[in-house]
Amino acid sequence: MRIVKPESLHLQTYAILKEEILEGAYRPGERVVEAKIANQLGISRGPVREAFRMLIQDGLLIYNDGFVRVYHPAVQDVIDVFQCRESLEALAINLAIEHITYEDKQKLQNNLELTYEAYEQKQTMELSKLDQAFHDIIIQASKNKQLMELLENIRTKIHYMRITMIKGEFYPSFVKEHEKLVGFLLDGKVEEATNSMKVHIQKGLRGVLMYIGKVQSR
Repeated sequence: MRIVKPESLHLQTYAILKEEILEGAYRPGERVVEAKIANQLGISRGPVREAFRMLIQDGLLIYNDGFVRVYHPAVQDVIDVFQCRESLEALAINLAIEHITYEDKQKLQNNLELTYEAYEQKQTMELSKLDQAFHDIIIQASKNKQLMELLENIRTKIHYMRITMIKGEFYPSFVKEHEKLVGFLLDGKVEEATNSMKVHIQKGLRGVLMYIGKVQSR
């Protein structure tokens, strides 16, 4: 990791640390030391302190017993985050029906095609990226900036939970569900789209909890 530009040191530090946490460079619960990171980056402790503050707001770092540590999610945290995601993404698809553009529709259709290809070739990592992209398209199509910001935080936490608790070994099949969601969205069926999104998120949660349960029982 390295600081490149002299301006906005705290933002650069924030971006570097966030990427490393999401890539699993730090263990859940691991202590992160302000002075050590400042020394590694070749900067003063001020920007690191501000980056820590931002990462605590994101929920990726926690302040505990006088120390700053990497967030260590529990099973209840997974449930809580998915419950929030369920309500927010149901709202997102509701709004997307009203505001979706031709370009958004093309992106969704292209995403479905690529998802089918990745599913047939059993490309787990690619499926993960396409799944996130699918939901991002719908969220962006809502044209609600506050909703986008809230879901960005949710997405970051879910990504971190997948890295730390599932380690990329598991990814459920969702191709048909995405196709159904697109159909309801393009047909303007608000109630069906909203309910289907809720069921889709609930199914994702059940799959994650089932996998976590299997790992913990080994």
